[in-house]
Amino acid sequence: MSSHGPSSGPSVPAQLRSLGPLLCWAIVYADIGTSIYYVPGILYRDVGTSAATFVLATSLAFVLLAEKYSEIAARYPGGGGVVSVADEAFGPRVGALGGMLILVDYFLTAAISAVSGFTYLASLLPVLHGFEPFLAAGGLLLLGVLNWVGIRESAQVSALIGTAAFVSLLLLIAATVGHVDTEHWQRIAGSVSAAGSIPLSGAVVGYAAAWLAFSGLESLAQISPAMRPPRRRTGGIAMLLVVIAVLATSPLLTAFATNVLDASSVNPDAFQGELAGAVGGEGLKLLVVITASALLLFAANTAIVGSYHVFGALADGEFLPRALLARHRRFGTPWIAIVASVVVPLGVIAATRGDIGMLGDLYAFGLLGAFVLSSTALDRVRIQEGRTGMLFAVGVATSLLVILAFVTNLFEKPHATLFGGTLTLVMLAYGLVHRGEISLGRKQRGPAVTTEEAERIAAEAPAAARILTLKEAFELKPTYAPHTLVCLRGPNQRLLEEVETRLRGAKQTDVAVLFVEEVPGLFVPRETVPSREAVEVLEEAVTWLEDRGFTAVPIWRLAQDTGEAIAYVAKTLGCDAIVVGTSQRGALWHILRGNVLSRLIATAPRETRILIVG
Repeated sequence: MSSHGPSSGPSVPAQLRSLGPLLCWAIVYADIGTSIYYVPGILYRDVGTSAATFVLATSLAFVLLAEKYSEIAARYPGGGGVVSVADEAFGPRVGALGGMLILVDYFLTAAISAVSGFTYLASLLPVLHGFEPFLAAGGLLLLGVLNWVGIRESAQVSALIGTAAFVSLLLLIAATVGHVDTEHWQRIAGSVSAAGSIPLSGAVVGYAAAWLAFSGLESLAQISPAMRPPRRRTGGIAMLLVVIAVLATSPLLTAFATNVLDASSVNPDAFQGELAGAVGGEGLKLLVVITASALLLFAANTAIVGSYHVFGALADGEFLPRALLARHRRFGTPWIAIVASVVVPLGVIAATRGDIGMLGDLYAFGLLGAFVLSSTALDRVRIQEGRTGMLFAVGVATSLLVILAFVTNLFEKPHATLFGGTLTLVMLAYGLVHRGEISLGRKQRGPAVTTEEAERIAAEAPAAARILTLKEAFELKPTYAPHTLVCLRGPNQRLLEEVETRLRGAKQTDVAVLFVEEVPGLFVPRETVPSREAVEVLEEAVTWLEDRGFTAVPIWRLAQDTGEAIAYVAKTLGCDAIVVGTSQRGALWHILRGNVLSRLIATAPRETRILIVG
């Protein structure tokens, strides 16, 4: 019971809301902004009070690389970042290598962000001091559980946290400028001069280490599917705002933290919180610490989600088994991928005992490796397209600057090279073995899947031969006009009996049966066909209704907001009644995923009756 072909029916809204430049800026800053909280302490251990000088020197290369990432984000609207550009430039195996490097990056992001977040809390609550690694491990486990159940995340939440942290840092800068005296300014100027006396080898090491201050550029490429067209303009403006925000805070706060404070009497791993307490008192310290901890823990959560999407891209190229993306039958979340994304960072924290300096060293391997691949791959793509003008020359210079940092870290951070290199090679070797002889050719990755595209694919799938998309159901309206919409999430005999009573009383024969496949938070499914559960529930309901003489048509929807999706289907089909069952989900589910009935009532057409069957 499936009809295909063009339709004049209503357009279906995309899964992800369209993100404008300001929202894209906030999301990217929520990732890249975390480095200001732990990088000054890491750099201080390497180059002392000259840390800010190296951050400022590295800023030029950061600006040039940011331009390249804005092009990557626009060029690959399906996301993927380094995986996509390296695949196009050098082939699928190099694309897989890029994916492995980003996975190492995400694993270390989760670990260092969690440890740093609790380190900041410990600076506010000394009783926590010494327990930071255990708290970080507990925090990651909690994030894993919450993601297993499914968190209703949104760009707005990320933007809110990122904006709050940015504002608190601006207040910190203002308070510090008002507090420092001539002696402090002379000390800062002296630290800049002192950088010139550092041997060249030491300067190169400092330059390489300073790249940690700009981790997070890749995130723009990951949100490109949700960027508002034209993506080149949206991404360009967003990245410009990111560059301005980072350059306005990172070098200055690094200089203040390493020169205004007496590092021997404070915790370098919580420099910004200590600085806030010194120049603004407990009130400013509380603000900075709370926003810092929230941003850092949110970054750890984002890393878990990011790992899932990289797993998906690698599974698309057959470098990882699709079983890794298996979704929990009840919660719909990719539980195996979530477990993997949490277990590895836990192992890293245990191995390093939560030492932020060591975590920073390990972090640099995957970060700089991904930067090198992204930058050189885009250079190769530009050559293939004949774009070898001034922009290309600047891009090549950018690649050389990043390669210098990466190669320096390979030799100066042997533990990072051993850990990152071994993990990357092991994962890549497994991927090549798993791929085997199945497909040696290049896989073309499609664009991000919208609700409309997902339903189209679902309608063409053999398992969904009797299940309609909303567009197809709309096309049948001239001959099929249901006034009642039945919503099912599982077998519900009592609800179907109530529907039968209503249809007979109203002398209706047509009825629409809807199953909404809920997207849990940011875990957009790679498989865009109805789940086994959806097929079983719809087929059972349709068979039951047809046996009683009704014309029942099953409809499948993919959505992030179930209540809103039900309301939209009712409005599109012109149904005057929606029949739903009472929720069997507990309070935790409602907190994390929202209340479907509340959302349905808030968004359903005013003239549509909602019948809740207990």
